[in-house]
Amino acid sequence: MKIYLNTLIILCFLFGVSCSNNKSNSYIEKENLLSAIKSIKVDSFQWIIVLPGLGCHGCIQEAELFMKEYIENEHILFILTKVESIKILQQKIEVSIKDRKNVYIDKNNVFGIKSENGIYPCIIKLDGGEMKNYSFQSPGNPAFDILKEILKKEKENLVPQ
Repeated sequence: MKIYLNTLIILCFLFGVSCSNNKSNSYIEKENLLSAIKSIKVDSFQWIIVLPGLGCHGCIQEAELFMKEYIENEHILFILTKVESIKILQQKIEVSIKDRKNVYIDKNNVFGIKSENGIYPCIIKLDGGEMKNYSFQSPGNPAFDILKEILKKEKENLVPQ
């Protein structure tokens, strides 16, 4: 009985620590993003895509494909952080990103998210220059597919029937 009780106490402790860690990561991410957003002018954008140069390879490829397809969308700000070579990125996406108003090169790693999710591209929804919510493209979360659907529906609503 004593072993059972000790095991139960340890499991409760571990569960509590893991839950507090998740809240801690979420808090760190949110504070990091809020601070980074305040450091640049984002009033004219509805979305921010934070594209890390290092991290989950497949997820970053999804972000690069999204960037290639939506680079002309003036409501999306693409932030490139931890990118080792802009030239190689331009070759990969087959688009020149130099002198674009909706591309920000984060040379100081301000948008480098300091949590375990920092290896994933991040999608941030803005409302009046303020962060409304955010999501990470990861193997378990198809955030870019969801965003594409949202953008498609917004475009359909703008086109007169």
